[in-house]
This record gives sequence, structure tokens and C-alpha cells, in this order.
Amino acid sequence: SNGVRRLAMSFVPKKADDGELVGFMAIGQDLSDIAELKMVQERKSALMAMLSHEIRSPLHGMLGLTGSLLQTEAGKTLGRQLGMIKGCASRLLDLVTNVMELAQREKQAQAGSPAPKPTTPVDMAAIIDEVLTMTSMAVDKANKPLVKTSVRLLNQTAGKDLPRIAGDPYKCTQMLYNLVTNACKFTDRGSISISSSYVPEDQRLDVEVTDTGKGISKEGCQRIFRPFEQEQSGDTRSFQGIGLGLAVCTEIAELHGGQVRVRSELGQGSTFTVSLFCDGSLGFAKGKCSSSGVANDTDASVVAVSMQQSLASSPSSGQSRNASTTV
Repeated sequence: SNGVRRLAMSFVPKKADDGELVGFMAIGQDLSDIAELKMVQERKSALMAMLSHEIRSPLHGMLGLTGSLLQTEAGKTLGRQLGMIKGCASRLLDLVTNVMELAQREKQAQAGSPAPKPTTPVDMAAIIDEVLTMTSMAVDKANKPLVKTSVRLLNQTAGKDLPRIAGDPYKCTQMLYNLVTNACKFTDRGSISISSSYVPEDQRLDVEVTDTGKGISKEGCQRIFRPFEQEQSGDTRSFQGIGLGLAVCTEIAELHGGQVRVRSELGQGSTFTVSLFCDGSLGFAKGKCSSSGVANDTDASVVAVSMQQSLASSPSSGQSRNASTTV
């Protein structure tokens, strides 16, 4: 706008046939547009972070008010409508949280500063149990249970002693919740199970989410971890979301020195494996029987759980862990 252009210049010596230097050849590249695009990207990231923060506060208010109304006599007569309002606010809160997560990592990448490594001891077995509890109470956009009646949630980590990892408990919960609720969207019958294994020689803890759903094409497996990418797109898709959940899972896994992988074939279900750094130095957490209201691999009976159980807020972010679908 001020008429100043940014140029990158390279100079190459020009020599005669006998090798004598006779001049230079200059090659220039106009970087003005690139600099402008970078500025636009920085402003976009700042806007995403600001809007996400401003939207999250009133959403918490909506969730708190609808929850309070549901406990009153007047609210009981409008239970279905209030439940739909609460479900919509919860799904929007999930979306905002994922956008904030990506915006924060993008800002750190632009500044060239790596995200600080989390160091809190994390009990993955307890987080898996919590995630399955939230999933069993989650509802879809029609206020119907996210887990279909023909699908069983299986906790195959129940009763196992797992090593603690150094991490962020809230982010680990967010990552596994995204994976499990994502499996629920694509599984109409069969099961969704979570299993885990410690590989001391590789210093890693693996957590696997396996479903008997529709499966993913080979080409789709290459795309689904990118932001805003999905296996299907357009008006014909039969599920909600904008394609941020798996991208956030990848970011969180990398923050914990790990990665997320997928094995899948169309019609054969999918297995998502989260591998996290774990050297066993934080000791082992004593395994407990599942209290999540789902079946485990040693007890086929389903343990009853109160649907009125409140979910704790994250101490690291102040965000309520709501039972809603992922994005």
C-alpha cells in the first residue's frame, strides 16, 4: 500500500569461456505478497483465539442455567427442550475448545517457540474410565444417545496396572474423548473398545480405540488427521462435525512426545492407536474395576451408573467436561 516492495535477490557469477569473471547475473523474487499473507495468517489466528475465548464464557453460562432449570419443578415439564439446548451448547463448546487448541498451537509455531512439555503425572486408566462415562451419557444433535443401543462400550483396561505418564490430564481426556465419540458416529452395531499396553523397551504407552464400524478408505486414512478434512464431505454425509477432532488428537499426542496412527479398511472397522512417551519413572497406577457404566473384558455385566453424575471441571483450563459429541 505504501509502494515499498520486498525482494529476495540472488547473485550468480557470470564467467567467460576461459573462466574469467565478466559479471554477475541477478535473480530476484518478490516477497511482498508472501509477507502480506503471513500477516493475514497471524491476524486470522489471533481472531480465532479471541472469538473462541469470548464464545466459551457465555456457553458455560448457558450450560449452567439449563442444568439448574432441569432441577426445578418448572424445568421438569420442559425437560426435552432444555436437554436439547444443553446438548447444542455442549457440542458448540467442544467445537470452540478444538478451535482454541489449534489456534494456540498455530500461534506457537509461527513464533517459533515449541509448546512447553506437560509434566503432571497422568493416570491413563482413570482417564479412560472417565472418557467412557462421558461417552455413555453423550447425546447427538437430535438429543438421542450417541452410543446406539446395538453398540457396546468395552473397557479392556479395567483392573490393569498402567504406568503413569508425564502429561496434561485435561488434554489427554480431550484426545481420547474425541477418538471414542468419533468411533460412535461411525459404528451402528457391534462394539467400541479401549485397550492399552506398556512397551518398556520402546518407552511408550499405547492406547487403542477399536470399533466395528464402517471403516475408512486407504485414501481417507491419509487425510483425516488434517484440519477440516473428513472421510466424506458435502451434503451426502450422514454425520456432524467439521473435521477438527482428529487434528486436535494429533496435536495433543505430539505435545506428549507421541503420535496417533490408524489401521482401517472399508467395512472392517477401524483401530486408532495413541502412542505416548512413557519411561515408567512415575510409577504405576493401581488398576481398578470399571465404574464407567460399560462392560469390561473380565466382567460381561454392565455396571449401572447414575446419569446425574456431575463431571469435574478441568483445573488447567476451567472448562467443564461435558458429555457431548466431538467435532
